[in-house]
Amino acid sequence: MSPSTPQSETDRSGDPLFGLATGLYVAFLSVPPVILVVERLLTGDAGALYGTVLVTLTTVTGVGWWATGRWGGPVGIGDSTLRWLPAALGGLFAAGWFAGLPLTGVVGAVGFFFGLFAMMAGFALGVMVRTRYTDARLRDVLTEHEFRAGWPRRAQRRFRRLSLAAAAVTGVAFVAGLLANVEWLQLTGQILFPTVAGTVWWGDEQTYTVSAAGLEQRAPVARRLFDWDSFDGYSRTDDALVLHRRWWVDLRFALADLEDPDAVEATIARHLTAT
Repeated sequence: MSPSTPQSETDRSGDPLFGLATGLYVAFLSVPPVILVVERLLTGDAGALYGTVLVTLTTVTGVGWWATGRWGGPVGIGDSTLRWLPAALGGLFAAGWFAGLPLTGVVGAVGFFFGLFAMMAGFALGVMVRTRYTDARLRDVLTEHEFRAGWPRRAQRRFRRLSLAAAAVTGVAFVAGLLANVEWLQLTGQILFPTVAGTVWWGDEQTYTVSAAGLEQRAPVARRLFDWDSFDGYSRTDDALVLHRRWWVDLRFALADLEDPDAVEATIARHLTAT
């Protein structure tokens, strides 16, 4: 198998965590319509509806877990933006139930929160699919260099302040929308707050490997592969090696974190042009 070709999409059946995440994602999307049907056609009893939630969650999660274990899951979309589609659908699901609150009442509120849960599960699935893709791409590829580094401390502090400020703005938007009963503002703040808050830790020290396939980034629970053609080149400043990206934030490796900055630069220079 070529190192640039992911394995078969079904060759991942021994990944129970991915199966569990998939089952939960589908279950979060399934619960609200099921309890709406029960509430409208059978009974509005709170105990019955609560039991319906538990049964649906357990059953759909189990079936999704089993199906993923049997047939595997997607690997090829791990390098495309399609991996975030489940998260986007979860957000739209939450927005739809929120908009329908006047018609659905308590069930609509349940649907809104389960949509948020689905969005978070969708983000987890996106990260998992990206990790599975990285595993497949790097399985038979020789590592040329491995190092640990984060952003330069000043850049970390600046970005962290911006992230915290953005998180504060979205949090205030949610509270303001709640107090003023402005639904679109409340919904926007509630959906964006966890997304923005998650960027606070960008720039922390992580492990990287360099190979012919690309630059791998290893977080404690996830892996990501950057193809070399996703970079426009690299440069070296007084405090960092910088890999330039056309449409997104540059990758920065603090020289102070590198045991041998010259060796790291020499390895990167085999694949990228200095700018």
